Amino acid sequence: MQYDRRMGPSVRGALLAGFAVVFALWLLWGYQLVRSLRTIEQSVTSVHESYVRGEQTLSKIRTNVLLGSIYLRDALIDGATARRESYRGELTRLRDEVEQLLASYVPAVSSQDERDHWTRLQTELGDYWASRDVAFSEQAKTPDEAAALLRSRVVPKRNTVLQILDQLAALQNVANARHQEEIDLLYRQVRTRLLSMGAVTLIAALVVAVMASRHVNRLQREIERQRRIEQSNRQDLERLSARLVDIQEQERRTLARELHDEVGQALMAVKMDIGIALRAEVEPRVRTALEEARDLSENTLRSVRDMSQLLHPSALDDFGLPATLTAYLRNFSHRTSIRAQLAETMETRLAPDIEVCVYRIVQEALSNVARHSGATACTVSLNSGGGLLRLVIEDNGRGVGPMANRLTSGGGLGLIGMRERAQALGGTFSIKERDGGGTVVSVTLPLDTVTTDATAPGDQAMLRAG
Repeated sequence: MQYDRRMGPSVRGALLAGFAVVFALWLLWGYQLVRSLRTIEQSVTSVHESYVRGEQTLSKIRTNVLLGSIYLRDALIDGATARRESYRGELTRLRDEVEQLLASYVPAVSSQDERDHWTRLQTELGDYWASRDVAFSEQAKTPDEAAALLRSRVVPKRNTVLQILDQLAALQNVANARHQEEIDLLYRQVRTRLLSMGAVTLIAALVVAVMASRHVNRLQREIERQRRIEQSNRQDLERLSARLVDIQEQERRTLARELHDEVGQALMAVKMDIGIALRAEVEPRVRTALEEARDLSENTLRSVRDMSQLLHPSALDDFGLPATLTAYLRNFSHRTSIRAQLAETMETRLAPDIEVCVYRIVQEALSNVARHSGATACTVSLNSGGGLLRLVIEDNGRGVGPMANRLTSGGGLGLIGMRERAQALGGTFSIKERDGGGTVVSVTLPLDTVTTDATAPGDQAMLRAG
């Protein structure tokens, strides 16, 4: 026990620390998971937005360049001055849109190779837009001349711009593939890191679980050992209680016999001597003193007989339990004015231990009825069946209420004594409220009967006379 008191707090502290570490690791693992997923989500979003923006920029530039070629061709063919100004306005609008796109997108390009291509594209686009002035400074006379002029001045610039756009599209695809590889690598790194943290957490949890299991097993073994010790102590106490009851009954039997045989006989001799003295002629004063002495000896003899019966009724050994209970209930009614009767009984003799146990329980129960219940009537029932003896004591008093709980709260020594007597013989004891008011005491004992002849009518008459 010293070891447990000394090591208990340290083991509990270690377990608490282990669970705290596991909990902290789970929190860290969850935090890393959320953080890693957020980083991956941001990377994927950034790559996707950059790729989509590059695609949109290239598509818009390509569209404007092609539209610009169409407007230039129409401007070369159409000779109307008013329509040529509208073509000039459309070309200017297309150029402004392209320049705005390039001004907002090119600074965000991170790859140097892509940045060089975008710079080259800006240069070529400048040349391409400059070539539009041919439509407004040189007027083609025929469609063939317009076509020749487009082929020599505009188409080469447009083709160069389109080639650069194709190269940029290819570079963007390469960059997007590279970013996807980087994201895949990040996924693998995050997965590896999370798996590692999960493995560490699982190992820590297993270590703590093993420690907890060992500690619980040790506590369980200790509890089992304590239970065996308590059971052994309880058995020792039950044996001691049974032994004390036996010794008490032996002492009561001895005292009752001594009172009946020695003191009772001496008082009877004194009474007889006083009676002899009263037959002689004596003075009135002496006769009065002798009569008082005779009355005193009779009262004393009656008290000694009552005391002997209370200590251990000889009728229990001579006539058995039913007849003794009948006589006791009659005397109880005479002493307390509480109507008491044996409502149900049996004629067979029981083992001496059982008879003494039942008699003492009835004695204690009726003593409680007289002192605490305020009852006016009570009944005692005694019957057997199925190898069991059943004793039921009922009264119409105020009931036990919380007093029944004293069996487990340390009070009510009389109730505890009745319970111990019943349990010493392997029986059960219970006390509860009776329907309609009052108390019911129930005792069940394993029946071990000893068959004897019925009590002779003359003996029963002697018991009733006593």
